[in-house]
Amino acid sequence: MTDPQEQMRQAAREVGQELSRVIDQATRLARQAGEDLGRLVGDPRTAMRPKPRHDSPADLIREVGRLRDEGLITEEEFQAKKAELLTRV
Repeated sequence: MTDPQEQMRQAAREVGQELSRVIDQATRLARQAGEDLGRLVGDPRTAMRPKPRHDSPADLIREVGRLRDEGLITEEEFQAKKAELLTRV
């Protein structure tokens, strides 16, 4: 008959080994998901860089109009921003 403490130690080792395998697999899956996402949307480090702010007021009005057309802002928000931008002309 095996010592109960030794059985507990063996069980703990087996649980630790299984956890290690699960963590390794999760790491591989996360890395693969990141690579897949990168292929779909490009490199997030370059995608998140802000554009330089050398846009003219007309360019900015066009951009705000695009946001309105996509439903991201309301017509009222568009008109308010447009009025603000026109004061820069």
